[in-house]
Amino acid sequence: MEKLASALSILLMGFCGVQLFVRFVRMLRGQEKEWLQVKTPGSELALAALCVLVGRVVIALLAYAMYRMDETASQPFMEALEPLWVHWDARHYLGIAQNGYTAVGDDRLRLVFFPLYSALMRLISPLFAGNLFAAGTAVSVLCASGAGALVYDLAYGLFGRKAARMALAYFLLNPMSVFLGCVYTESLFIFLTLAAVCLLRRGKPWLAALCGMLSALTRMPGVIVSGLFIIALLEKIPKKTFSTRAVLACMGQVWIVFCGLFIYWGINYVVTGDPMMYLTYQRENWFQQAGSFWQSTSNTMYYFLHTVGEEDWLFTWGFQLAAMFYVYVLLAFGQKKLPFDLAAYSFVYVAAVLAPTWLLSGARYLYGLCVLPLLQARTHRHHGVVLAVSTALLVVFTFGYAVRGLVF
Repeated sequence: MEKLASALSILLMGFCGVQLFVRFVRMLRGQEKEWLQVKTPGSELALAALCVLVGRVVIALLAYAMYRMDETASQPFMEALEPLWVHWDARHYLGIAQNGYTAVGDDRLRLVFFPLYSALMRLISPLFAGNLFAAGTAVSVLCASGAGALVYDLAYGLFGRKAARMALAYFLLNPMSVFLGCVYTESLFIFLTLAAVCLLRRGKPWLAALCGMLSALTRMPGVIVSGLFIIALLEKIPKKTFSTRAVLACMGQVWIVFCGLFIYWGINYVVTGDPMMYLTYQRENWFQQAGSFWQSTSNTMYYFLHTVGEEDWLFTWGFQLAAMFYVYVLLAFGQKKLPFDLAAYSFVYVAAVLAPTWLLSGARYLYGLCVLPLLQARTHRHHGVVLAVSTALLVVFTFGYAVRGLVF
């Protein structure tokens, strides 16, 4: 079964890759469709952001209600928030915000977590009387609201109001949206990546590059945004606007994006003397090295088959396997419904984030694909059914993370 799963993942991604190559050639010939980006009404953007904000409050209340179902649970809502929502990586981000990075003890392992989110948490903590959990939650919720508005803006500009509403619904009701209100980087990363995408498509490449840099300073896959600038340059070839100046500008923009990663390497060097020390920590403590999406698919299938009956079987291996093939199928049969640059970005992003060995959070990483809601809105036909299933799973995963601490 493991070999079959691996082969099927290669087949689906290969099918997507071939289609993208054909589209790439068509783009160089000027035969690809041009996607116009129309302006979204400001009132609708504000409403989209408000919907996300209300959604986070509802999820918090839902988690608390589930917590109180236990007869021994007695903490008031505000006191229960931190115990319910601080699990796994959240502790590391809080620790970095509190004490920074170090090269000694168990806390040295925090170096594998990128710095921007914790820095923002620390920066605004005085507004919350020094409470880092409250500051981190505020950063996440505000960025989630901004990301929701940008999802709506991008979808509205490309596909219209109906598609924008569907995309926002998919963004909000994805089971992994439980992390939007956590002390995790999902909200910040998606917001900054979407900001880079939207700014570039609206003809503001230098601001887009700055957002790309901040995205790369939040999480490693942020550097993939740089590919969008290269595609934008190549699109100039059939338009006869390709020039040395355009090449130099593109190189500068790509460099700015990668500066986020370079800054992180610099932090590694200052703390440990080795700019790549985070790779050593990942390998030695999380068993993660460079791999491939098909190897990860095979490993996930193996653990799915051999952990039946264990308490994290569904939340970890079962859902990760389902999420992998769900996205593989979406890309294979739906990428043509996205502009070429966004489709190509999606392909590279999925292949990259599913590549690490010993993958435990694949579903969450896939949620970080900022154009996933657009792909869903454009590909699915029976939105009511899909969104109903997503909502049910969101309830399950809210319980799994907040109450049981079983979701990574």
